[in-house]
Amino acid sequence: MKAHRPNPETDPFRPPDIPTEVFCLHCRQEYESYLMEWREEAFEGRLDGAWCCATEGCSGRGFGFDIFPTDPDYRGPDGQPMWEDDELDDEEDEGDDLFAEPWEDAGPALDELFEERDAFDTPPPIHPGDDWWRGSEDDDRRR
Repeated sequence: MKAHRPNPETDPFRPPDIPTEVFCLHCRQEYESYLMEWREEAFEGRLDGAWCCATEGCSGRGFGFDIFPTDPDYRGPDGQPMWEDDELDDEEDEGDDLFAEPWEDAGPALDELFEERDAFDTPPPIHPGDDWWRGSEDDDRRR
């Protein structure tokens, strides 16, 4: 069996061919992508390699994994944007706020429902001597 040898040229997290300013999520430093370092180390008897943050002692690894371009409009070598714009059109987004409370716009009908629910949540009044819910005195003496 042929020994596995990591290849920095085919690694999917290699820095871009055209240097760009990057930011590391681990050390929070900014630097040029060409400063990223290829490091190899043995792991469980197998040689492994990764593109790593240029900051000494930082554990950030991989362009697009822990290390990202600072330019929000950055496009990869295939011309695709690094970031997807997941904002919906204003028309589609109307009334579809993920952080809104579900009952905010329900109006008086829902208020009535909450009042009914609250009526059931209220425990019955406890009268002196009404100890059925605590158990009998004999139960307490046995403990």
